[in-house]
Amino acid sequence: MMTSSAVTSSSSIVSSTRKNDSPRAKKVNHNNNNNIGKRNLVISRGIFDDIKAQVQSLRPDAKSAGIYGSQGKDDYEDVDVEYYFNYMGLLAVEGTYDRMNALMETGIHPADAILLFASAEGDTPKCTELMEAGANPNAKGLDGVNAIDVAGENNAEKKEMVLEILQKKY
Repeated sequence: MMTSSAVTSSSSIVSSTRKNDSPRAKKVNHNNNNNIGKRNLVISRGIFDDIKAQVQSLRPDAKSAGIYGSQGKDDYEDVDVEYYFNYMGLLAVEGTYDRMNALMETGIHPADAILLFASAEGDTPKCTELMEAGANPNAKGLDGVNAIDVAGENNAEKKEMVLEILQKKY
């Protein structure tokens, strides 16, 4: 038997419910003891949609919220190259930081270095972010290659999208 009690609220939209006391529910509770006696909050769909609309109106997209693409080229530092190198799992693939360190020793700007890695990996959101920040897709890395030369090298299905991003005027 399902029991429920209304939580005092001006809108009466929140209620708390107990787990079903049927034999099947007892079996589930027996196997999942951490849920016994816990209550779940139930919020009506209408209120959820209202809250979601209010949040979205405050921050219509990540860029305007200052989360995505808000950095300029000079906001990128050497440590950001290492963070990206680790984030993309390149250290696991390469086994060392040697290639990253050698690239940074050439004097390349950190944003351009990250663009080289992102381009090769087919990381289209990162390529867009960096291009909007002012990264140079023609900056030469190791072996004289640039982001356009290595586009999609490790993700062939993304090559055309990466090239389109790198050749777009921002």
